[in-house]
Amino acid sequence: MKVNKHEVELAIERLLTKGFGVSRDDPNYKGTPARVARMYAELFSPPKNNFRTFPEKHGGLVLLRGHRAFGVCPHHLLPFEMRVHVGYIPERCVLGLSKLARVVESQLTAPVLQEAFTDRVAYDLFSKTNAKGAGCVVVGEHGCMRCRGVRTTGDVVTSSMHGVFLLNPTAREEFLRLIGRP
Repeated sequence: MKVNKHEVELAIERLLTKGFGVSRDDPNYKGTPARVARMYAELFSPPKNNFRTFPEKHGGLVLLRGHRAFGVCPHHLLPFEMRVHVGYIPERCVLGLSKLARVVESQLTAPVLQEAFTDRVAYDLFSKTNAKGAGCVVVGEHGCMRCRGVRTTGDVVTSSMHGVFLLNPTAREEFLRLIGRP
């Protein structure tokens, strides 16, 4: 998703002045439309991932535990913070370690549901690396649930598993044991 910063600025200006009745002269809001536009452009512009692999044999689990990422809820456009645990069992080669974080970030190009995000991360890792198995567990703290509506401090946990993690309970158990209690 490419953010049209100019259009976002105009929309935020209108929201502030027409929707909230904020005066254009209020110094607290000077530059706010531009800041909000830059924020969305940054949030929806993750680094590219080239899925660089190395011809290394490794038959065990490779896991990135507790990667912190931020998404935006498509229903309220409020942010949510996630702790993402993503791992795979390589087939013929290993993925560069930093690429695990990048596969997570590459799915944050627009507002997204946590459930869809979790599925996309696991599927992307599984399909693009030809892994024996790939999995993703996400623990989310949603702004829309914390500051409005139900006002809970509870976490939302989602998971998605592919390959050996679906077929082999021992592999799945190892994944879940190594991430610890989310």
